[in-house]
Amino acid sequence: MYRTIPPSLSLSLLPVPTSSFGPDYPSGLSVGTRRLLSSSSPKAPCLQLEIELCPLLQYTLRRATPDDDPRPFVFVWSPLNEGYHQDGFILLRHTSDGKLERVPVPDAIQDPIDIVHVKYSFDVQELKPGGSITYYHSLPRRYREQLEPGETYELVWPGTKIRLWDWGVPNDYVGSHLAANPVQPDLIIPGGASVTFTYEQIESPAFIHRQSTPPLLPSDRVQGAPVLSVELSGPNTIVPEGKHSASLHVRYQGGPTDRPIIFRNHVIWDMFRPYRLEDGLWELQEGPCGCPGLFLDDPDITVNVAEDEGFVTLKPGECWSPSWTILEEIYDWKVGDTWRYRFKGGAVDWWDYGGLDEHANTTVKIPPHPWGRVTDPADNGGRPQLVIPASNAIEFRILEKE
Repeated sequence: MYRTIPPSLSLSLLPVPTSSFGPDYPSGLSVGTRRLLSSSSPKAPCLQLEIELCPLLQYTLRRATPDDDPRPFVFVWSPLNEGYHQDGFILLRHTSDGKLERVPVPDAIQDPIDIVHVKYSFDVQELKPGGSITYYHSLPRRYREQLEPGETYELVWPGTKIRLWDWGVPNDYVGSHLAANPVQPDLIIPGGASVTFTYEQIESPAFIHRQSTPPLLPSDRVQGAPVLSVELSGPNTIVPEGKHSASLHVRYQGGPTDRPIIFRNHVIWDMFRPYRLEDGLWELQEGPCGCPGLFLDDPDITVNVAEDEGFVTLKPGECWSPSWTILEEIYDWKVGDTWRYRFKGGAVDWWDYGGLDEHANTTVKIPPHPWGRVTDPADNGGRPQLVIPASNAIEFRILEKE
């Protein structure tokens, strides 16, 4: 599935050393790379992608300043998702004679799409002139499994064309869609970006796993705060052809008063974890474009808590129960896998007593991405910290269709 990015993208890192490619390196790749490196639109935003190892892979997508057009644009392309699917990042090995040979990596194929339905503002990303987005992630398992001890590798971006993009800001598209426009040119992310690493760097614990914290217990709740609990439900087995859903249920059990509460649901998704059973151990699995993180340097935004979909209002005894399609939310799965979901528990970054009417004019400031915590008020107005303990775990196995 190819998604968006602005009119002229220059995905550059270190230049691709095509003169040192070995005989096993496909000649068509260097030709395609040269073609995409030289392709640009003079009227399109100018982008650059940079990659570093720190110790996770850090991808920074920048938009130049000044730019031919001062308007912001929206897109849904990500180096962590589309960048690692078919015709995406190429893995090369440094040979003993100073050449580079291509390492075969199993494809992760997605069908091209012509339209993206935008339910939330963070379903698309935005870049203004001079803005940037930074992504952090480990190397996908399909790539890590090809690495050998003692070897040095290079990850190279070959370039791509993107049909889905448009001018505007995310709120322009909420409740609508972002579609390919047949009268405007495809966007180009030129090839040539690369980063070098060793097997030992990629397989270090700091690279593969983010630091884990123990699940929170009911005893971690703070006295004087409302009491919320989370329970998960879902099927025990699923098949790839089915639309199997899982749900979480956030229940307001009560508190010092019987008043309704309003709270931001950020912590629910931020501390929600998928695990895969590998060699008898549950291994945390990062999504293709989820955490360790995505960060923008744009200023904080102001949101109305009564209007923003990231806030929930409950009366004592009521339950908020969102659901999702399982196979659309886990990454790099295969038939035979056993997976587990669990909410590890966490502290709500903003809450208050009262319903929608009482908070019709209440605003808070948050970072311009879905993973940031409320920045103003920083102390939640002095109210007690609302800690939600860890949920139960649900497990399911992916089976062949009978």
